[in-house]
Amino acid sequence: SSGINAEWPLRPGKMLIEKATDHANSRKQFVSKLREYKSIQEKIAKMNLLCYANESMAYMLCGNMDKGVKEYQIEAAISKIFASQSAWEVCDETIQILGGAGFMKDVGIERWMRDLRIFRIFEGTNDILKLFIALNGVQDVGNKLKKMQKEKSVGDMLGMVKAKMFGPNPASSPSYSIHKDLSSSVDLLREDIGKFNFAVTERVMQHKKGIIEEQLVLNRIAESAILLQSMAAVISRSTTAAESGDTSQIPMANAWCTDSHVKLTRYIDELSLSNKLISDRDSSLLGIGKESLDKGGYFAKSPLGLQ
Repeated sequence: SSGINAEWPLRPGKMLIEKATDHANSRKQFVSKLREYKSIQEKIAKMNLLCYANESMAYMLCGNMDKGVKEYQIEAAISKIFASQSAWEVCDETIQILGGAGFMKDVGIERWMRDLRIFRIFEGTNDILKLFIALNGVQDVGNKLKKMQKEKSVGDMLGMVKAKMFGPNPASSPSYSIHKDLSSSVDLLREDIGKFNFAVTERVMQHKKGIIEEQLVLNRIAESAILLQSMAAVISRSTTAAESGDTSQIPMANAWCTDSHVKLTRYIDELSLSNKLISDRDSSLLGIGKESLDKGGYFAKSPLGLQ
């Protein structure tokens, strides 16, 4: 059922893209149709990429389940989170492209926006599922570190991890066959996996069992894992298509991997122990949140002296 739930939001997602493209092709704004504006083309492209990545992850999950893979809970959680978030983003952008018409009941999109919102809550809230993904990942790292700890010092362990992740050529081509036009995306994925593993290992060594309380850190770990899974899924799918002679999906896979790499660079940088700016910001945010909770709402005073 997890695979089905992850795939379901694809249906309205594709329908919404059709609505958006139909409007952009027919609606004239100033002297040109909406389709001629680069900002609209970018929106449509990103909507397509979200659906493509979502579909790729759902098919990969269902394929593993059909093969009899027993451990697929983390992949199912990742697919559910991504599917619900991407469907919402596609719906939001569709309304933005349609403008005021998007709110009209007879168009039908306002109903989809309301209905799609519940998927980030049903079947396990996305917030809880992110903690599930991250904690399962750090538990695995912790178990490996325990084995290493018996023979190595902390410095030695980090050195070993870093050497393993950032060897002479960490982004070398993998052993399996891929289309030559996908090699840059595979290199990005390998690079990001290495940096991610090292950043997570640092965090586990810093917080130890206390990492369960570091929810901001865990959220970044989960978001990174979701992006890595999506990159692997689109590379796998476009490789299979290319082997059948269909290379039309390669530009979509490469664009998605590049976009994901940019996001991952930020998340991994925020996970770094040396990033004091992010550490200070996190402390400030937590302090503001606690103060708002203590005072029962918005607490900044009006510049006009009003209550």
